[in-house]
Amino acid sequence: MPIDNIKEVPLEKFNFGKSDLDLRIVRGDLNHDKIQGNKWWKLSENLNYFRKADLTEIISFGGAFSNHIYALSSACSSLSIPLQLYVRANDIDLDNPTMRKVVKDGTSIQLLSFDQYRNKDQKDFLEKLKIKHPKAMVIPEGGTNKLGIEGVEKWMRSFRVGKEDPDYICVAAGTGGTAAGIIKAFANAKTKVLVFSSLKGDFLNKEISKLTGGLEFELITKYHFGGYAKFSQELIDFIRNFHEINKILIEPIYTGKMMYGVKELIEGTYFSRSSNIWVLHTGGLQGINGYNYRYSKKFGVLPVA
Repeated sequence: MPIDNIKEVPLEKFNFGKSDLDLRIVRGDLNHDKIQGNKWWKLSENLNYFRKADLTEIISFGGAFSNHIYALSSACSSLSIPLQLYVRANDIDLDNPTMRKVVKDGTSIQLLSFDQYRNKDQKDFLEKLKIKHPKAMVIPEGGTNKLGIEGVEKWMRSFRVGKEDPDYICVAAGTGGTAAGIIKAFANAKTKVLVFSSLKGDFLNKEISKLTGGLEFELITKYHFGGYAKFSQELIDFIRNFHEINKILIEPIYTGKMMYGVKELIEGTYFSRSSNIWVLHTGGLQGINGYNYRYSKKFGVLPVA
């Protein structure tokens, strides 16, 4: 489905100040200014399906600072597709830059309490949704469904053409859809996929294994910094320093935590000195504005584009 200004992303060298390793970053943050990185890769096949099907609207879910609702709202506004978002929030805070953008797009918003949101995948809730919206396409939280995973896999297979596969590729994970697509794209390749969870616990092992049919990967669970959307001064200082060295913006929810983990693994004994490593920048830079709105007084301001 046509979206204006979708760009090819480059593979660039980067460093953490000093390293003998061949480090490359896949600049997913450069494919679009609003439907950025993995959000476009996951939404592209969903939007293609919607265009061909006898459907009239899209329904999806997310938190009030979600990259997914920001990107999906931008896409649907651009394509004149009616969008109904169920948002986990107590009110519509127009000082929140994510919600302000979604409202500006003309997106319809239904607020759900935290308890209601936990039940969004239950049979009873989904049946009521189908009755209320009989010709709607439901896209899950984070855009993680079969079509989303196919979109990521298709993009990465295309991106690999003409390049030597790395020994490792590192990717951050929330719902696990992007990681699943990357794992499938590198099936039967020499590349080992390292998945850095942004959430506390190891439950993504089971989720991603289910999404990939049991393909091999390694889940790294040490770098969640307390859980989803949790931060520390050390992480924020690291992100600022990374930007100063490389002139590349990274946000503190996904890519920032993954990058911190990669740096620690390099400083330890995980990688051999001959390793060729790719890291996947999944975009989500709108999340920096959300961080600055909520946490800059505690941890300091992060640079924005």
